[in-house]
Amino acid sequence: MLLRACTSCPQPYTQILFRTLPQNHKGSYLRALQCSYNSVGNTLEPKDLVDRFGSDAVRYFFLREVEFGNDGDFSTVINNAHLANTIGNLLNRTLGLLKKNCQSTLAFDSDSAAEMKFKDTVEKLVKKAKDYYENLSLSSACESVLEIGNIGNLYIDERAPWSLFKQGGSSYETAAKDLVLILEAMRIIAVALSPVAPSLCLRIYSQLGFSKDQFEATTWADTKWGGLKVGSVMADPKPVFARIETEKEGGVVAKTGGVQQTSEAQGKNRGQGLAQAV
Repeated sequence: MLLRACTSCPQPYTQILFRTLPQNHKGSYLRALQCSYNSVGNTLEPKDLVDRFGSDAVRYFFLREVEFGNDGDFSTVINNAHLANTIGNLLNRTLGLLKKNCQSTLAFDSDSAAEMKFKDTVEKLVKKAKDYYENLSLSSACESVLEIGNIGNLYIDERAPWSLFKQGGSSYETAAKDLVLILEAMRIIAVALSPVAPSLCLRIYSQLGFSKDQFEATTWADTKWGGLKVGSVMADPKPVFARIETEKEGGVVAKTGGVQQTSEAQGKNRGQGLAQAV
């Protein structure tokens, strides 16, 4: 199913999913996908899912939630929680604060703004994601990248830069650094998740002031901390992944075989926090 769904991708499949995978694994991965599809007789037509929800949402869900050879249920719960809430909302609220208080301009570069514990945690998660990609543990790779978004949300909630801006003085400077730190984490997410959700990641990268050509030229080396520079102007905030609305709020909308997961199980990775990330 995933292999067929990728015919609707905005880039060639080998450029999307294989950007970080070693050459000697690619053939076996394609065979595994094809076998997984052929083993299920009651699957839905993947193009129907892509037409309804978009290729990023479908590809992310099946790579994140369905292990090779297993069945699963396509659910809007996970896509809304992970892509719209954890990633999209974090970017939107951070850019909104930057526009309101800093005229959408970075007052610091990401190296000087870095809080070491946060930076170290992001770097560990990037290393985990790389290792998982190379071992074709794509679900775990997605989980590691998503956890960067989780700790970003936790960090901004704890730091409350909206309150620091109101205090002025050194607190204003601290808040400005916090926003740069979060946006650098978002930049890293855009690179690290691009093999799975390229259209979403392009929209993130574009809102961070980069061009489409710059995004398409990224490699895994661009997950290194330090890509945002002082004086860079960010785009106005707008949703990068709209929440998927369904007839049954929070329900499974398309069955692909197997046993339906509970909402609790589907949301198990949301909000695990900084402590569990390390």
